[in-house]
Amino acid sequence: MQQALAKVGSYYPLRENFRLTEGVEQKFTKKLRLDPGEFYGTKVASVVKTDGVKLVLADGSWVCYRLSSTEPEVCVHSEARSREGLAKLSSAAKARIFSSMDLTKWICE
Repeated sequence: MQQALAKVGSYYPLRENFRLTEGVEQKFTKKLRLDPGEFYGTKVASVVKTDGVKLVLADGSWVCYRLSSTEPEVCVHSEARSREGLAKLSSAAKARIFSSMDLTKWICE
């Protein structure tokens, strides 16, 4: 186990579920259709839309949003290389859902 940890390092995953009001769900669904060039100050390396929307960041961390097809909620999976990085990523992921920011901020430049 120690050898594997030394080779790949640590990863810190997190899963969070959020209930959405109708207004928030509509706005957030629009945001998910846009591919951001950056995510709260970190360059987005790739966007994967296989099962939800996964933003892979240049530093190797990522966040994936999956809207429920039966409930007004979103499941957010995040992963970072440190606990501190995960806390920042989680805060940014929540802010993207619940912020009332202009949608044009998410357009890829």
